[in-house]
Amino acid sequence: MAKRKEGAGKEESWAAHVIGFTGGGRWLIYLSMALSALSSACSFVPFVAVYLVVADVVAVYPDFAALDAARMAGLGWMALGGVAGNIGLYLAALLCAHSAAFDAEYNLKLQIVEHLGRIPLGRLEELGTGRVGKVMDESVGAIEGFLAHSLPDMAAAFTAPAAIVALLFAFDWRLGLAAVACVVAAFGVEAAGFSNKAITEKMRRHLVNQERMTNATVEYVRGMPVVKTFGQTAESFGRLSAAVRAYTDLALDVALFWQSLMPAFTAIINNAYLFVLPVGIALGAGLSGADFRPFALDFIFYLLFVPSIAGALNKMMYISEDSMIIASHLARIDEVLGIPALPVPSPAAARVPERFDVVLDDVSFSYDAGEKGAGEKGGAPVAPLALENVSITVPAGTTCALVGPSGAGKSTVASLVARFWDVGAGAVRIGGVDVRDIDPDDLMGCVSLVFQGVHLFRASMLENIRMARPGATREEVVEAARAAQADAFIRALPQGYDTVFGSAGVHLSGGEAQRVSIARAILADRPIVLLDEATSSLDPENETLVQDAVSRLCAGRTVLVIAHRLRTVAGADQIVVLDGGRVAEQGTHAELMAAGGLYARLAGIQRKSLGWSLS
Repeated sequence: MAKRKEGAGKEESWAAHVIGFTGGGRWLIYLSMALSALSSACSFVPFVAVYLVVADVVAVYPDFAALDAARMAGLGWMALGGVAGNIGLYLAALLCAHSAAFDAEYNLKLQIVEHLGRIPLGRLEELGTGRVGKVMDESVGAIEGFLAHSLPDMAAAFTAPAAIVALLFAFDWRLGLAAVACVVAAFGVEAAGFSNKAITEKMRRHLVNQERMTNATVEYVRGMPVVKTFGQTAESFGRLSAAVRAYTDLALDVALFWQSLMPAFTAIINNAYLFVLPVGIALGAGLSGADFRPFALDFIFYLLFVPSIAGALNKMMYISEDSMIIASHLARIDEVLGIPALPVPSPAAARVPERFDVVLDDVSFSYDAGEKGAGEKGGAPVAPLALENVSITVPAGTTCALVGPSGAGKSTVASLVARFWDVGAGAVRIGGVDVRDIDPDDLMGCVSLVFQGVHLFRASMLENIRMARPGATREEVVEAARAAQADAFIRALPQGYDTVFGSAGVHLSGGEAQRVSIARAILADRPIVLLDEATSSLDPENETLVQDAVSRLCAGRTVLVIAHRLRTVAGADQIVVLDGGRVAEQGTHAELMAAGGLYARLAGIQRKSLGWSLS
């Protein structure tokens, strides 16, 4: 059975790891396994009762009047009790197992979601929505199904062979030995298949390829306008084609493995009587009369009983298959949960800033090393660097504009201030406190974010804005929307503020969605504001209106604004020009224009672009 690390030097089986997801409800799982084992044992009681009835009949033959009626009735009730116990105990086992499994599913999904919220944002983007979706749905669902059904069946599957062996040897050890030979042969075939490390690795790769194919399919569908524009097809869309081919090739290997193993296994256990028949014939050949009748009874009982071996061992075969699959799903879950989270200070060590100036002190950062040693103060990042030796000071209550060519590192600076990543070297401080020493909830309580990418949830427009401050009243939400110039178009929606985004074809333009994002930031009312191209999707008319809203949002706050339209940041208290991850220039608009450097060149290019026209 596969093992996994547990603490310092300890290992636990994957089954123990899965049971651990039930938390305080694990006792229900253990109870369900015990009840299922008892249920399995009860299933053999009717066989014993029937054997004893036939034995009594053979003993008095042909004087049937000598049969003890009370004993016969008792044996009948014994058989019925075995059937009732088998059904009742198994239903009770499933009830306990399902209760624990549903709790485990809830706990595990919550654990994954909470962990995804603690890992660097970039690592979450690398996982991809397809992969996260498959882990949340398929892998967690497989864990739930295993706990609810397979684990109780596993207890029954391992109890049944023990009960069978006990019965086989109870009446005639020689016939029992012949029947056990069938079990040994079947297990030999199974062990030969499941001990094959190659097929175990193929099962793992099979799930990985399935994830890649899902991600590639989602990407292909989302990019359909581009695909159709340039005449691409699923076959010529390289990533999707390669993912489907890899999945198909490996799926065939896995399917062929099961097709070769299962027929051999089932052929042996479904013909167990062939092991017993020649032994019985040989043993009965020299018997006659009074000696033959009890042996014949045993022989017939074994011929009728050994088919039950097939049912018990078939369960074990399917349990073994489930074990391989669930171990692969568990590895996928552990891979997600194993992504290092950004370190969080202990409650005793956490500090809360008392002022809200923002300082980047000799910051260097590499996305390639973002997850390696994240949060280790004084570490050195690995090239290529997104930022190198960047130092910026934004006094409280002032506005700092970040400008520069695409890829200069502007959005990276904002991400580091919000601690979506940890710096590789240097430090980011708010009010003199390193952001790594601030509790994440306290940090987010200081910062409002308005980024280029706006995500709206499938909820009412009121709730979409209220997410910034869940306790806000309806009037406060409306006031924030009005300040963000979003009130008019929201009221024009079918149900106004109660309109559910995404339902009945209700969608927003890029500019409208961005104004909802600005409304969130206004409602949040936090001392530091990060604006990343907040007006990039607006038409000229609305851009002027939203600039007024942004001005009200930023009044008296520490603002870090990223913009390509230099005219929108000309009034900033300071402008930092980034180029290739370094600070190229720093000063006011007038100072930078007078310097004639990169900022002045960018401003000249933008002025020229305003005169462009089609001819």
